[in-house]
Amino acid sequence: LERFAAHTALREPFRAEAPCASGCLASPQAYRDPDSPEVRRFVESRRERVGFHAWLQWLAEEQLAACEARVRAPGTAVGTCLDLAVSVDRAGADAWAWQHLYALEASIGAPPDDFNFRGQDWGLPPPIPERLAETAYAPFVATLRANMRRAAALRIDHVMGLMRLFWIPPGGDPLDGCYVHYPLEDLLGIVALESHRNRCMVVGEDLGTVPDEVRAALEPRGVLSYRLLLFERAGDRGFKSPADYPVQAVVAASTHDLPTLRGFWLGRDLELRASLGLFPSEEERARQVGNRAEDRARLLQALEREGLLPAGVSTDPRSTPEMTPELGAAIHAYLARTPSKVMMVQMEDVLGQLEQANLPGTTDEVPNWRRRLPLDLEQWSANPRFNAVVKGIALGRRSDVHRGE
Repeated sequence: LERFAAHTALREPFRAEAPCASGCLASPQAYRDPDSPEVRRFVESRRERVGFHAWLQWLAEEQLAACEARVRAPGTAVGTCLDLAVSVDRAGADAWAWQHLYALEASIGAPPDDFNFRGQDWGLPPPIPERLAETAYAPFVATLRANMRRAAALRIDHVMGLMRLFWIPPGGDPLDGCYVHYPLEDLLGIVALESHRNRCMVVGEDLGTVPDEVRAALEPRGVLSYRLLLFERAGDRGFKSPADYPVQAVVAASTHDLPTLRGFWLGRDLELRASLGLFPSEEERARQVGNRAEDRARLLQALEREGLLPAGVSTDPRSTPEMTPELGAAIHAYLARTPSKVMMVQMEDVLGQLEQANLPGTTDEVPNWRRRLPLDLEQWSANPRFNAVVKGIALGRRSDVHRGE
């Protein structure tokens, strides 16, 4: 906490001089070492300001604790699900305090795939495996404890990073990257131990290119897999029936990095990617547009099999019905029938939002993480869309339906 507060206070004068500076690592050389005499003198001379930033963290902790108490109250007993990022901000306090731990000039990301033909550069520095082991994994342990303390569940973003991360060299792009391996058994053992100590469930975000070794290691330890409607397909590309979903999983329609249900239905993500030049060719764009039309028909057929197709909606592939509130509620009721232990719902899908929260592979091209929901929290319970989805989920998650009895 003291180092974080010192870092935040120390950035203020340098940010004023160089707004784009990458934290204290871009400050004058004397301030790049957290233990330097110059840093100690700065902290002493700005004791009140450093204390102010520590107080803000205390307030944040107090608010998170209040939130956790509220959602664990009698009648709810759910708890919060927090998110563990795949790495740290290279301009942040963690990179400054543990700078010997990170390859600060490199970045982690993902190789090219069907969703990002150019690959992804997340702009985050990778930890160096050998140096992480030399610390007895202390930064990793501290991070888990800080996140699990106020959580009923912790979602580990890109859980494959416990085994390998895709490194992009300085000045390169994803086409220049390669995988670097990490001590999976050590890291997963630490996750299991801290999960037990903190009574915190663990969700592994295992989307994308997942090595078989990762899933084989996660399952026996009770880590929940992440299963999305958009990805869960049978051999004929049709949508899996609810009964075919695994028990040890979190189920959801989509995520913040993928199109919303309405965006998927209308092909908004394909339009956006085309406008940004993210398709390698016009032929590929046309292929995916054709596939999307087929996927709409497949989803309607899946709802029909479960007796959930809204009245008046046809499965004729030549027709394209609207993504109505009734259709959105039916899709959530479909997912609620899975035996998976946890179901998550995005409010963007409940409220019929078109744009997704984040488009991977972009920075300033679209307003990632800056879109507000159209409805305040206090108004949710009076909203017809919200109540239709809740009703469908409540029915689907009933024990007799849930077990398929």
